[in-house]
Amino acid sequence: MSMTIRQSPVRPLGNTMPGPLCPGQGGGAPQRRSARVLDAMVDLVLKIGYPKVSVQDVAANAGIGKGTVYTHWNSKEDIIDDVLVREFDQVHDQFIAHLSHDRRLASLHAAGCVLYQRVMANPVLRAYNTRDIRALGAHVAPLVNPDVLGISLASVLVRQEYLELLRRNGLIREAVCSEEGQLSIEAVVNGFVARPGAAEDPKECKATSRLLATVLRRAFEPVEPPAPENQDRMAAELLALRPLRSGTQMRLAEARMAGER
Repeated sequence: MSMTIRQSPVRPLGNTMPGPLCPGQGGGAPQRRSARVLDAMVDLVLKIGYPKVSVQDVAANAGIGKGTVYTHWNSKEDIIDDVLVREFDQVHDQFIAHLSHDRRLASLHAAGCVLYQRVMANPVLRAYNTRDIRALGAHVAPLVNPDVLGISLASVLVRQEYLELLRRNGLIREAVCSEEGQLSIEAVVNGFVARPGAAEDPKECKATSRLLATVLRRAFEPVEPPAPENQDRMAAELLALRPLRSGTQMRLAEARMAGER
């Protein structure tokens, strides 16, 4: 006898495509100068590709001396890592701001949908996740975890702290927190990230994000819709703990602190 499993429909999440990402405002001269360096690296990566960029190029593009760049970073590799961490942290903060107004984002499928759109809307993060070697050279997301920077979409959505929160609030199935469950989520997310033609066109990107949400919902979440109180509790814990943030400290911050000691 066959059994039919009833699945709850995955509701569209509306227009979640972000506006342009802007660097943080304020701060003193060193912070503004550091932001200019990171912005210069982004500009050069998108124009000529990271493999062709030199520290001298970055300094000239930022309008400062090469020696000043070396007061914060040891190499261009350090600069691109800080760029990637900064860009993801901005996406993360936008997600958290959206979560405070929409508790549906507390679920795995909704978080995956919105984060996919926001990551793919950012050219540098898109290159990192899609492993665009022309743009980033060897500084792309690894084929399998662990991701050293902790910012690839797959690594974010399989973070153990995040999955444990989902499990405790009844928003994923018990088995998903296992190593096999994490590998399954990682495979699904990486498959959608690698989908040809889905990243750069906003319409295709949105359609792909909804397909990703549908697969995450049906494969890893309970059949019955979550109780509103569970979603509220999960949203509150996400806002308080922020387990999706990479936790990777930017090197420019480390250099400043070292100089102040």
